[in-house]
Amino acid sequence: MEEAVSIEIETENTESQKEANTTNENKSQYKGMVRALEIKIEEPEPSFSFTCRIKRIPDYLRKVNEQAYSPMIISIGPLHYFDKKLQTMEKFKVRYLKSFMKRADRDLENLVSTIRGMEERISCCYAETSPDMDTDKFFIVILVDAIFILELIFRNVYGCWESDDFLIRDQMIFIICDLILLENQIPFFVLKKLFKLVYPSCPNSFSLLHLTFKFFRHFNVQEILPNNVKIEHFTDLIRIFQLPQLQSLPKRQTGSETVTLLYSATQLHEAGVKFQVNSSKCLLDITFDFKNGVLEMPCLELYDETEAVIRNVMAFEQYCFGEKIYIRDYYLLLDCLVNTTRDIDLLCDKGIIRNYLGDNKAATSLVNKLNIHVSLSGINPNHNRIFKELNAFYEKRWHKWKATLRHQYFSTPWRIASTIAAIILLVFTFIQTVCSIIQIVPIV
Repeated sequence: MEEAVSIEIETENTESQKEANTTNENKSQYKGMVRALEIKIEEPEPSFSFTCRIKRIPDYLRKVNEQAYSPMIISIGPLHYFDKKLQTMEKFKVRYLKSFMKRADRDLENLVSTIRGMEERISCCYAETSPDMDTDKFFIVILVDAIFILELIFRNVYGCWESDDFLIRDQMIFIICDLILLENQIPFFVLKKLFKLVYPSCPNSFSLLHLTFKFFRHFNVQEILPNNVKIEHFTDLIRIFQLPQLQSLPKRQTGSETVTLLYSATQLHEAGVKFQVNSSKCLLDITFDFKNGVLEMPCLELYDETEAVIRNVMAFEQYCFGEKIYIRDYYLLLDCLVNTTRDIDLLCDKGIIRNYLGDNKAATSLVNKLNIHVSLSGINPNHNRIFKELNAFYEKRWHKWKATLRHQYFSTPWRIASTIAAIILLVFTFIQTVCSIIQIVPIV
């Protein structure tokens, strides 16, 4: 009995030893994999915080239209600094730096210390920088680019151009568009700090914010005043120009049902919806009168630069504001209304769209591609209600019959002519039949 117990204990010890040896062998075998994972864990995590307000556009969004997110003329900030096609403007930045130093009566050491004094705050604004850029280079880029922007705004607003500014002036529209791009931003507090070096006690009418509003006045269609406005950078400013000013923004209800508009502008028009342009300059000011079937919308103007502006503002909202997404809601409604060029034709005819792209096909393509890969969660309650009511209006039996009748018999001039001809033929046939009956039946 004792011998059996002894043998069993020895067997267990042998098995334990084998397991230990196997474990050690595995540790040795997987040592490379373990170390690789340890290195990954030790790497700094990418920042997905909403406090990082200047971010690189994700590849899946950029691929839809890369030109809309990439600067054409000038690089601002670290994300496009090494782009070779943008290097021409670097000599102008140095020239503007010299002018600024004279204007501010400050030396380079003072300017550098001003920027490095905001080091932590500036770094928190960028989700990432170029891997080829060290810390010193990063802050040199921020300083030089910020000063270029200040000099550019001052010269443009007051018309105090110098003789060698002709290249800047000739390309001003493209430079302004580049300054709006999300990847091409400098935090506004950096500009304000440097501006105060030149004008430490300027009146409100001469503040940097007032000058910035004048610089971007083309986009300020609501003529918003700069009083009590706080901006993070220029992309944020363009977004503010498009938000309603006299009323609070609608609050979103978490977990609420998201409704999709099922019918295009042409389908709704055939069902009896009357499209009217209102006098508002705010794109979100949309109303639908269900009883009278009147949908009122503001006028949207489409220019060559419109798509880039829209895409960057929408990207800024999506990646920096969480659920506070409002501009996207308008373009989601517009995308639902526009399926074909007939829809654009209708909206242009009603004054809701002014198309300066030269071709309604181009406008249709622009609208239809705006929401590709864009988050569709959390539509604001006002738009949700309009979607529901438009769907319900179309699906009323009489409205549906009317839409079918218009679509099948009155959708084009040729169909209208054919329908009228058929009706006339039917009437003549009826009259002829009646006359034949009268001739056959004797009059009593």
